[in-house]
Amino acid sequence: MKKVLLVVGAFAIALATVPMFAAFEAHVINVTARIENALNVNTEPISFGTVFPEEFLFRNFTMRLSDSFLADQDANDVEYVIKQKPKCADDALNPTEYSRVTEDERGNFICENENHVILPVLCPYLSKHSLDQDSNDGFINAGHGSIDWTPTDTESTKVAGVLIKSQQDISDSWLIDLFVPCFEGQCAQDNLVPAQYQQPKENEHKVFGCDLWIEVTGISRLSDQVD
Repeated sequence: MKKVLLVVGAFAIALATVPMFAAFEAHVINVTARIENALNVNTEPISFGTVFPEEFLFRNFTMRLSDSFLADQDANDVEYVIKQKPKCADDALNPTEYSRVTEDERGNFICENENHVILPVLCPYLSKHSLDQDSNDGFINAGHGSIDWTPTDTESTKVAGVLIKSQQDISDSWLIDLFVPCFEGQCAQDNLVPAQYQQPKENEHKVFGCDLWIEVTGISRLSDQVD
């Protein structure tokens, strides 16, 4: 009987120590990352002020690789796109406060601030051309999308650009050209403004708006390149 008890006791001790041994060994891999922006973009507002039908007006903005990206020995390319979205404000005649759009559950643009309204859209009349004449940057002329701007217009009119550190292409300057539309029934007979881009007469005197969204779509490293 004593031997049986000893055997049972030893078996119980063995069962009790199995999970203890399983939990005694652990290997921890510490994972960290410093997250920085890849681009440094001049986000000063672009204002054309009061304009008149069929005027051509020019503004520009510049973006460059961020200091953090330039300091990283392995980081090389940044791919990005310029998108356009409608602009919101507290009032279309005398705006004092602006906000951005978001999308509802059906994919329609709505104002983030529910007390704001979407301004008449300026996006179709804004061309975008790279002043650096880089072959890897796209462009779009004025007269694109719809005056009833939708998320589909945002995607179909986006313009792509690339900055490549190894080629000393570390900044892009973009020319924004506004071709001012006219109002239905008041347009010149030269027909420079196509019918689909003529504005309803009720939009006269209102402030038009458009937000340019610069979005990074890809980053490559020298170590990723295959010979």
